[in-house]
Amino acid sequence: MRKSSSRRRLRWRLQWRAILALTGIWVILWGNYSLVDILVGAVLAWLVTVTFPLPPIRYHGRPRPLGILRLTATTLRDLAVASWRLTLGAFARRIDFHPAVIRVPLRANQDLYQVETAEIISIVPGSIVIDARRSTRMLYLHLVDVSGPDGVEQSRREALKVERRVLEAIGSRSELAALSRREDEDRQRETGFGSDGLNRPGEVGSGGEGGSGEEAR
Repeated sequence: MRKSSSRRRLRWRLQWRAILALTGIWVILWGNYSLVDILVGAVLAWLVTVTFPLPPIRYHGRPRPLGILRLTATTLRDLAVASWRLTLGAFARRIDFHPAVIRVPLRANQDLYQVETAEIISIVPGSIVIDARRSTRMLYLHLVDVSGPDGVEQSRREALKVERRVLEAIGSRSELAALSRREDEDRQRETGFGSDGLNRPGEVGSGGEGGSGEEAR
């Protein structure tokens, strides 16, 4: 009963931002800016939000000007570099691309960050998100060219860097701290060393008590 009542409340709540956006799209498509067209667009937009209600996105972060500036600059850099590489590859005498599909497990458990990370990755030429799993926070990327034996891991690390820059731009302090802890845990599992450079006994590859020193499979 509680779930059905909560769903009913979500269905009939006013989603002002979605209504305004859909109304603007309606007016632009029709090309008329009369009061009647705006009202009709608003009614249709309300019907769309009621018929296809979207789950609310809970956002606990805050915009960070320096983080947003860094995110913008690095995204523009990635756009320029990827476009230049694809151009060189397209006009080369022999086209030698190595496409691949990889999966990237995100660390932040938040819809907004997953969507923003996927969008930024997808606008860069040569990479596109073909699937996103909300339950596992997994992104599946199709890459045009993955070169070298370490190309897959390098591409995965680059995608995770995008996620970190998104959180540095709009995340909260607690979310950034949780991300840093998760990164340190991943680093320990891979190398046996934390971000402080100390060998952790019991971790994979540590060789101390509780650890065999061999890589876990």
